[in-house]
Amino acid sequence: MKIDFTHTGPDNSRLILIFTGWSTGPETGDCISLPGWDTAVVHDYSDMTLDTSFLDRYYTVYLFAWSLGVFAAANSLPHQRITAAFAINGTTDPVDNSFGIPAAVYDGTASGLTVRNLTKFRMRMMSDRTAYDNASHLFPPVTESDIAGLSRQLVVIRQAHRNACVCPDNSYDGGLPWTRAYISSHDRIFPPENQKKAWKRDPDVETILLDEAHRVDIGRIVRSVISDPSKVSRQFTKASGSYDTHAIAQYSAAMKLAGLLEAGQPRRHGRILEIGCGTGLFTREYAPLLEPSQATFVDITETGPFRIAPKEEYVIEDAERWICRQTEQWDVILSASAIQWFADIPRFLAECNRRLAPGGILAISTFVPGNMEELDELRPSPLIYPKATQLREWMSRHFTEVQVVEDSIRVEFKSAREVLMHLKHTGVAGSAPSGSLQMSDMSHLRSLTYRPVYVFGRKRPSI
Repeated sequence: MKIDFTHTGPDNSRLILIFTGWSTGPETGDCISLPGWDTAVVHDYSDMTLDTSFLDRYYTVYLFAWSLGVFAAANSLPHQRITAAFAINGTTDPVDNSFGIPAAVYDGTASGLTVRNLTKFRMRMMSDRTAYDNASHLFPPVTESDIAGLSRQLVVIRQAHRNACVCPDNSYDGGLPWTRAYISSHDRIFPPENQKKAWKRDPDVETILLDEAHRVDIGRIVRSVISDPSKVSRQFTKASGSYDTHAIAQYSAAMKLAGLLEAGQPRRHGRILEIGCGTGLFTREYAPLLEPSQATFVDITETGPFRIAPKEEYVIEDAERWICRQTEQWDVILSASAIQWFADIPRFLAECNRRLAPGGILAISTFVPGNMEELDELRPSPLIYPKATQLREWMSRHFTEVQVVEDSIRVEFKSAREVLMHLKHTGVAGSAPSGSLQMSDMSHLRSLTYRPVYVFGRKRPSI
């Protein structure tokens, strides 16, 4: 296998790793670039070996594997280095009559490959001729001399899958943390029904159905999964003047989180760090309880001043990256309805523990799967929320007295227009791109269900 880095930055510690499909190259990653992330594309499956030492310089790695790249990734990557994995129109059984490409079709493609047949194959990947012509720049040119090598790649993948299937524990998938599988209903390469059956075997994998062909815009999927801080900042900046009035569920969640914090008997007059403070909805709830001597507020947009402590500091930055550079310690770290935008929550929790003073407290709220589920059919790819069981597991690695409390808050509206205005005035439409949520599509909606979860823990004593 070969790897090409299409976008890099000197201080980036996060990686978007793409395993592209057979007969495609690094061009797949040309238009995929996000602040703070490097982008790399793995391609050319002439052999199934890959030097994965490049992963060592990244703390967070998001894998996007497409088509036969799904198996190639599962067959070569160390699971412990992958933060989250997303499969796109492929399975870990690339040649299988039930779970992959039917064997007769796959073997026929490998044995009868010509330049003409390859062109026909690439056209079948697309929805129509126009789509193929528009995407022609993504397909490396091929001559007769290249055909033998491409055919050989199919044979290599076939043999690697055979070898993997003889493993008694079926461990060839590497235990990769597959989070979501995207399945196109008009896929003419990997039968959609086979994909559905394949991913149904893993109850932890969420399936997203796309009204598309085999070839999809991988960049759009990447951007829907990974939050762009600048976009989130713009959303909440626009909503800042109306947020408190319309954030009914968020206010309820802030009060309940403050109650959980009070029950934990935090230190008063200490140093506090609040992440994602926004308009101060939660800040005003905990201030009388903590009466901090020093307060640090970190958000991706301008906030404050809140005047809850004699000494206050305001930082406008991506808190997930900011906290990794800190050396100061705080007695309490707080965050309400913010970390759902983070790319690597387990790492963030570990960093919070590192930055807490002995006996310090972490109290946060976020959301679990099912949050605003009424919008899921309208959004191309809903935000990925951690499960309560995952939060408990991650917290237990670094904290004692761990509490994880789920909640459900249903907000009723008189009309679909009120729902749309609520989303606009709170900036919580999630991964929906600007303008994608139209009132005509939401005509049936009269409520939204928020599913907050409250998390509490005390720093584990050093041994």
